[in-house]
Amino acid sequence: MDAIEYQSFLDELTSTLEADPLVLGLVALGSTADDASRDRWSDHDFWIITSPGNQSRYLDTFSWLPRAADILITVGHGPSRRTVLYGDGHKAEYAVFDPEEAVSGKIERFRLLLDRRDIGGLAESIRLQTRHERTSALDRPDKLENLCILLWTAYERWARGERLSAQRYVQFSIDAFLDLLVAHEALGRPPVADELETRRRLEQIEPELGRELGRVVLLAPAEAGVVLIDLAQTRLSLRAPELAWEKALAVRMWLQEAGGAA
Repeated sequence: MDAIEYQSFLDELTSTLEADPLVLGLVALGSTADDASRDRWSDHDFWIITSPGNQSRYLDTFSWLPRAADILITVGHGPSRRTVLYGDGHKAEYAVFDPEEAVSGKIERFRLLLDRRDIGGLAESIRLQTRHERTSALDRPDKLENLCILLWTAYERWARGERLSAQRYVQFSIDAFLDLLVAHEALGRPPVADELETRRRLEQIEPELGRELGRVVLLAPAEAGVVLIDLAQTRLSLRAPELAWEKALAVRMWLQEAGGAA
């Protein structure tokens, strides 16, 4: 979807919801809120805040959406979230809450498109709480140890013959590795970076690291573990010497021996 079509969709959506007095707010999220991070692949991501008891009119029907006749697939995610896929491949992801329900959600960045009852203040409080929770999670002192346990679990499952489960744990390990870099400010984070999902746009932010991690997912877990621990040590040993490097190197030795015996 080009920029003109994208904005036209957003304008029509806003106009439709503005005509309904039971809609208290429309909150654009992610790239829908931020022009700088938008491209032809960007979906429409938003929350609708309704007065209590009126969520179903936007959860149970889809005729209110722009280009409703072109919708190919609709999927529900729990009681409050929906995804719509159009016939041209464009996607809209949204949630419908009343103000009390909205506090259970997470906001990384937002732009207010419609506000009838200080929805802007509500969205900002949710954004700050989301950031606080993310910061608290990153501040865990045992994140390197957690990476090591994930990597060893991946190897154990691989050795048992649970190949799909093992590969999933390699993916978990990559997430833990990236969180470790973010926690110690060892990963480039430009304004378009997604603070909640570190993998997003990694290939644009740090191309070399993106290529290396793309290679890691193709390796057997023992080899992948050695590479990830080496990457962590290269990037963090001087920046964060207090981390449990002796323990990590012990696990690296196990993984290296396991890989050689495979």
